[in-house]
Amino acid sequence: MAIRGPKRYQRYQRTGLGEAGADEATPKVQLPVGTEESQESSRFLEERFGRNLDLALVERAKSAIRRRIAGCLVTDTDMDTEPLPMEATNSRGMHGLREDDVYLFPTGMNAIFHAHRALLAARGQLTSINFGFPYVDTLKILQKFGPGCEFYGHASSDDLDDLENRLRSGDRYLALFCEFPGNPLLTSPDLRRIRQLADEFDFAVVVDETIGTFANINVLPAADIVVSSLTKIFSGDSNVMGGSAVLNPNSKYYNILKTALDDVYEDTYWSEDAVFMERNSRDFLYRVDRINSNAEAICVTLQKHPSVRRIFYPKYNPSRHIYDNFRLPNMGYGGLLSIVFNDKKQAQAFYDSMNIAKGPSLGTNFTLCSPYVLLAHYQELSWAAKYGVAEDLVRISVGLEDTELLQDTFMQALKATEIVIAVN
Repeated sequence: MAIRGPKRYQRYQRTGLGEAGADEATPKVQLPVGTEESQESSRFLEERFGRNLDLALVERAKSAIRRRIAGCLVTDTDMDTEPLPMEATNSRGMHGLREDDVYLFPTGMNAIFHAHRALLAARGQLTSINFGFPYVDTLKILQKFGPGCEFYGHASSDDLDDLENRLRSGDRYLALFCEFPGNPLLTSPDLRRIRQLADEFDFAVVVDETIGTFANINVLPAADIVVSSLTKIFSGDSNVMGGSAVLNPNSKYYNILKTALDDVYEDTYWSEDAVFMERNSRDFLYRVDRINSNAEAICVTLQKHPSVRRIFYPKYNPSRHIYDNFRLPNMGYGGLLSIVFNDKKQAQAFYDSMNIAKGPSLGTNFTLCSPYVLLAHYQELSWAAKYGVAEDLVRISVGLEDTELLQDTFMQALKATEIVIAVN
């Protein structure tokens, strides 16, 4: 398994004295009280579980997070002693992207709110566009703050045709907000066409890359601002929250957005959260690669079963070619997928029989199952159904578990769907 934490702590993790989940077969070493090793080990445990953190690390931790998000810090670094490396190039392929183009926020929704706020300050009181079925609060933010928004819930080519007709008839907009891919249907909006329309008709493009993650996709060249929830797979450990916004240095709005953000931005990202987020994200690339593999293996298992009516996953959606346009070489399709069964009772049986954690989040290092639509849209189920989001949809966030173990877990839950049909 991947070893997390500062390098001086790694030997304790390998011997079972560190983070939960270390190799249990390795004998635990008893160190004499008062030795340097025992003091370091105690410090690690106290910081890990007691949050007694050395706040001298905070600014370096925030700098490392920003550089990691910019794609120019890919190596493990000891926060205490080593200078932070800064690669000459970045994985986002963006010349001129700097650390101070990345802004950190307490949550992903806070990043979206401030991106919208900066656009209103920079470009004036114009209506926004929410393109694609959104994470619930994104639409609410755009509707509540400012002059409102137009909503295109299918993210289809027909939706883009309608938008283009409005633009050619004279309608003007502040910005188009979308997710890539979307949640929970994992549809990928046509960013290339959106970018062309934005350039022609003068509106900004804000892309939420939380689901795809910048380890798998690079959407910054098509966007003016890229936002993300760091709470999810970037952290993975489910013990800290965070969000980010990245400005595209090649955007024609860069200067006015930079000025607007710098005028209102206040770094309220909690110090201890920053330290934990930096530690958690060190093995981000490794975890994404493993989660990609696990998710595809699960999809293969699901595809073979007659109870499954449809799987929503970027690799198998009709919009796969759009996702592939932005997929990084040799990377995958992420760890989120949704399932619709032939019968509602099958969905209930599957969910009840899944021997994994149940909860509403995603991007955790452990696999997580959720009746997403019932949790997020319980008061508006008929509204969600109009956009193809079925109330009995089951959403899966895939983790780091052994692949065969995961496949067996899913097969056992699928067998429960067979019993339902047999009884009926």
